[in-house]
Parts: sequence; C-alpha cells; structure tokens
Amino acid sequence: MTYPLLFPRGECSWNTGMEHVEERRPAKRTHVTQLQYYAYRLSQRNGFSILHSSGKLFQQYIVDAYVKTEGSRLQFLRQNQKDLRIELYRGLLDALECRAHNENIRTGKLIILPSSYQGSPRPMQQNYQDAMAMVRKFDSESKIRTKDDIDKFVSAELPDPCTDLRVFQIVTKCMVHGPCGTINMNSPCMRDGQCCKSFPKQFKDDTEENVNEYPIYRRRATEPVQVGKYSIDNRWVVPYNPWLIKTFNAHINVEVCASVKSVRYLYKYVYKGHNAASVKIQKEGSLDHDEI
Repeated sequence: MTYPLLFPRGECSWNTGMEHVEERRPAKRTHVTQLQYYAYRLSQRNGFSILHSSGKLFQQYIVDAYVKTEGSRLQFLRQNQKDLRIELYRGLLDALECRAHNENIRTGKLIILPSSYQGSPRPMQQNYQDAMAMVRKFDSESKIRTKDDIDKFVSAELPDPCTDLRVFQIVTKCMVHGPCGTINMNSPCMRDGQCCKSFPKQFKDDTEENVNEYPIYRRRATEPVQVGKYSIDNRWVVPYNPWLIKTFNAHINVEVCASVKSVRYLYKYVYKGHNAASVKIQKEGSLDHDEI
C-alpha cells in the first residue's frame, strides 16, 4: 500500500476492470476510467473525510493521481496513433522526410500529440491564433486606461466590514500574504532575508500606472486588523476583485495586464510548469519525432 494512513482498511485503488455501479442510463463505457475514479475520490461530501483532512499527504495523493492519469492518457495516445489519423499532418511529414533526406538518414517513428491534449504544441498554436484575433478586434480603446478604471476592477485594500462583511471575511482568510519579513522570518516566501513577492508593499494614496509592469495599486494607511496572531494592514493584501472572491470564496489574485504581454500571460503562463531539462535518446541513422 502506498497510503496506509489514508486507506487503513486496505481499500483497492483503481484498476482496469473496475465496473460502474447502478448505471442510470445505457453507456458505451461499462468500466470506470481512471479520471472518473479519482474525481469520485476527491469529491467533497458531508461528514468527516480522512482523505480531505490529511494536509500535505492529501496534496501528495492529488499529485500522484494527476501523474498517473496523465501518464495513462499519454500511453493511450502513443498506442493509438492510427486512430488519430496522423497521416493528415502532411506538412509535418514532408518536413521530416526532407530533413531526413538532407541528413542522409531514414525517417523513424512519428508520435503526434493532438490539439485536445493541453500543453502540447498544437493547442499552444491555436491559442496564439485566438490571441492574435483578439488583438485585431480589440484596439487600444478597449484597454484599461486610467487609474479609476484600475480601481474599479482591482482592490488591494481591506474592505470595510460594515459595508460588506462577507468580502472582508474572505479577504482576511484568503487574500492576505504571509505575513513574512521581520514578523515571520520562517515564511516560505523568504529568500535571503527578503520576501520574494516584495511584501509588505508601501502605502499609496492613489493607484499609479506602469507601462511595462504591474500597476502600483492604491493601499491607503488605515487602522490594522487582527488576523490570527498577526496585526494586518493594507500592505499585506494581495490584489483581488471583490465580485470574483465573493462568487468563488477562494484565493483569486487579479492583476491588470493591458499590454501585448497579456497574450503571453493568458496562455503560456498557465502551461509553463516547472523548470526542467529534457533528455532525448536518438537512434543513429534514424530521425524520430516524438512529441510525448
């Protein structure tokens, strides 16, 4: 067993023969997929759950579930290339054959990732095309242009609990950074005695625009409030949109990004992943193209 603390009775995990229970309607699939199994496991229900109360062990379980599910998807794509109709990628095939001919080697294996697999080159290219379409449609007049526009959508201050108690509760619970620095030197964001996110910020009476950087949001000097064992003021608030955090009741950092860099932020940023080095083993005399 990998997680004896989470499953002390030795419950079985997912397997390829796991069948659905009490199907309400006829379905083509009679067996539970790996994604369905982990979606069932991770669903929140009434009552106590050992799984959801296990802190970092639960986080590790989610990571393992994701890796196994993605690994199975990639293995399926590798073994079912004919069903993907890779012969339709004629331009890529011609380029590989031309390169192989110039290098006097033969064309080897061709493994394609379809556009339905997020994070692969094809959806990135499609996202780029969508982004360029938006850039053509929305001109400079569509941008957030003034500090009043910024303040309308983004706040970096503690709200008045008398005006909106719900937003105040969410901000103090989800949108306060740290605290770190001299208040808490053991905070995870500390690097060489400094906060890597540059908190606490400086007080600012008015929002200041920056062309190539994030705006400097308004953070007025108000009376601090007690959050847990720390006294917090506006310098520690992560920028947010009141409507979004009230709707989703979660940490949602909102930033104003109105330059052409917004395209990169929207698409590439969410798929960038961790820093990594790729190692490829290439058979001599053969040109392989493996996108997995």
